Amino acid sequence: MLTRRLLTALTVLVVAQAVAATPALANPPGGCSGPDCTVVGDVPGDPGGGGDNNGGGGGAGGGGGCHYQGKTVPCSIPSLGFFNAADGCYYLVSPPPPPGGAEEPPAGEQGNWYTITCNGEARLQWVPGAPIQAPPDPEVLARRALAKITLKGADIGMAPAPGKAGLVNLPAWMWTTVTANTWGPISASDTEAGLTVTITARAQSITWDMGDGHSVTCTGPGTPFRAGNGGKSSPTCGYTYPQSSRNKPGGKYTVTATTDWRVDWDGGGVTGVIDQTRTSQTTVRIDELQVVN
Repeated sequence: MLTRRLLTALTVLVVAQAVAATPALANPPGGCSGPDCTVVGDVPGDPGGGGDNNGGGGGAGGGGGCHYQGKTVPCSIPSLGFFNAADGCYYLVSPPPPPGGAEEPPAGEQGNWYTITCNGEARLQWVPGAPIQAPPDPEVLARRALAKITLKGADIGMAPAPGKAGLVNLPAWMWTTVTANTWGPISASDTEAGLTVTITARAQSITWDMGDGHSVTCTGPGTPFRAGNGGKSSPTCGYTYPQSSRNKPGGKYTVTATTDWRVDWDGGGVTGVIDQTRTSQTTVRIDELQVVN
């Protein structure tokens, strides 16, 4: 362990580096004040110090972060290293102390020197064994959370309905039944080593390939057809076929709906977006209008 003089010098050095690299946090939790709180106001105290059981903390970067005793804290601070949920401290791999500055580790022992910071107080310490693992990549947890939910293509509704025929130059309507899995929002989370990442998926648009070489992109789920709307155009998502489907396989057009999903994720003090697509299909028969004299 370090002498008091060296420990004081290291503490001053770490705090000075953090002041230069880390923005001040307004109104840090716990009611403390002074330069240490300004630097790392969200850094939890020692394991026995208690925490904010209301989930407060406001780690750097907003809603995401690592978690310790009910608090959300930054998963990393450039000048302090990464957060270790095992003891509530920040670990920064550091050069060894000068000769005589600390007790030497046993000869041949594998390990690393770390500057360990808890509640604004720093110490240089030898930690034997394999390197302490940093928190996982937040995007990896986001993709694991994504695997927990089901995103679907459109639950297709269309007029003319299956089993019925539409007519050339008369409006067709397209829509999807709206559920969490076909339009969103739908959320999930994944946690590892004190880091929680939350995702929320929302559909952004549906591109309808009408099967005749044309496509229509609708930014909403569409409007379901109701009796009495015959001959009217859909107010949100529709198409008019210029030719019949008689020359297509089975005498029908194959309609493919591709839903574009946006998955926002938040955790570890950072945010990101994962884009996804899902497809579904139906068929529609379009006849020519017969004129009888």
